[in-house]
Amino acid sequence: MKNLSLLFAICIAFLCACSSEGDSAAKGAPGKGAGKGPGGPGGRSAKTFAVEGYIAKKHDASKNFQTMATLEAMNSVSLTAAANGRLVQLMAKDGANVSKGALLAKIDDSELKAQLKNAESSLQLAKQKLERTQKLHEQGSATNVDLEAAEAGLKSAEASVELIKAQIAKTEVRAPFSGKLGFVNVSVGAWLTTGTAIATLSEVKQLKAKFALPQRYAANIKVGDVIELKDEERNIDKTGKVKALEATISESSRTRQIMVQVDNAKEELIAGGYVKVNVNLAEASSGRATVIPVPAEALTLDKDGAYVFIAKDGKAQMVRVETGLRTPIAVDVHSGLSDGDTVITSGLISIRQGSSIRIREIRNNTDYEVN
Repeated sequence: MKNLSLLFAICIAFLCACSSEGDSAAKGAPGKGAGKGPGGPGGRSAKTFAVEGYIAKKHDASKNFQTMATLEAMNSVSLTAAANGRLVQLMAKDGANVSKGALLAKIDDSELKAQLKNAESSLQLAKQKLERTQKLHEQGSATNVDLEAAEAGLKSAEASVELIKAQIAKTEVRAPFSGKLGFVNVSVGAWLTTGTAIATLSEVKQLKAKFALPQRYAANIKVGDVIELKDEERNIDKTGKVKALEATISESSRTRQIMVQVDNAKEELIAGGYVKVNVNLAEASSGRATVIPVPAEALTLDKDGAYVFIAKDGKAQMVRVETGLRTPIAVDVHSGLSDGDTVITSGLISIRQGSSIRIREIRNNTDYEVN
């Protein structure tokens, strides 16, 4: 009986302890829906995004692009024989300067001259026949058919004379423009056939330099812009002007061909050589004094143009910008940003206008200058 009473007392004590723990838990635990932020039961606070930032800083817009260019003669042609025959005169000299229209070589034309005399004689007879036929036609002694035949005969004779004169002209090789001859490849007495090369004539007082400009700079240069050139082998500095731009960008290299005209009156530069080209992109295009380069990943495009997000009072603010030169890692911003703005460079997929943000890291702005 005593053991039964002891067991009953232990059970009563255990039940009292469980009841005390339940009351404490009920008092200390939050109610359903509590603890989810301000605004009462069921409320939720706005999410704060941790992002990286970049401090916008103005830079000198004087950007240079350097590459190598090939020098070419402004005009160059291989002088060739236009007729078959023996070379009887050769006025071309190795390396000589010649004027436009100068006679450089002469092929034997004695046979053609004989044919020309015969054709001119036939032409004279055709003229006389037409005169007689016209008089007879006026007197009624010649028909219209006779007159038309005489007129046709005269035209045929004139054509024969012109044809032979054209053939004689082909026996002469003349300079199509003023320039400098290369080495002469033939000698007097040689038998020439159509296409035989006699010499090369090049206009070297004016040269052209061709180089490739990457696509990202393709719109930042125009005809008339001044380009600096340097022959580093002989330390010669020259300037030239953009003469022409290739109409399209190469699909394979994504570059645009640029042609620069260079004054070479003193023949300091040699066609066929290389020169170093320095293009001042700012002077050649926009003329703006300063720009703000930003990381390329900070820029977003939509149907209205380019924009970036900046951090302002803990919120993300969208800013429309006008851009300029760009590289795979950076882009120049000409308007829309101010010196010292914090440009958001990460988390752009998630944030929107007015999103709550926290800057977790600032990037070094000197890493993003467009070069």
